[in-house]
Amino acid sequence: MKGYTVKIKPTAEADLTQRFQQIAEESHQNAVQWYLSLISAIESLDKLAQRCPIAPEDQDIQRGIRHLIVGRYRVLFCIEGDDVHILHIRHSRHNRVL
Repeated sequence: MKGYTVKIKPTAEADLTQRFQQIAEESHQNAVQWYLSLISAIESLDKLAQRCPIAPEDQDIQRGIRHLIVGRYRVLFCIEGDDVHILHIRHSRHNRVL
């Protein structure tokens, strides 16, 4: 089983921060739970990252962008060598654009 180093890009960090703040406005506890479960799922990409399908966003650019579905959220990422780069965190109702 191949191991990867998971790297969260600034774009994904901004997505995480923004959504955390939105959730925290209603419930700080829910925001913390959401964040911890999402980070745990992201960390699981260190093994078997290729289990996730190619994302619809990749149709036009053909860069191998994949997505991991975590509840109502999609983690968009790509695999480059031994690294998994987390590009964005999107709610499932958001437009599928990069």
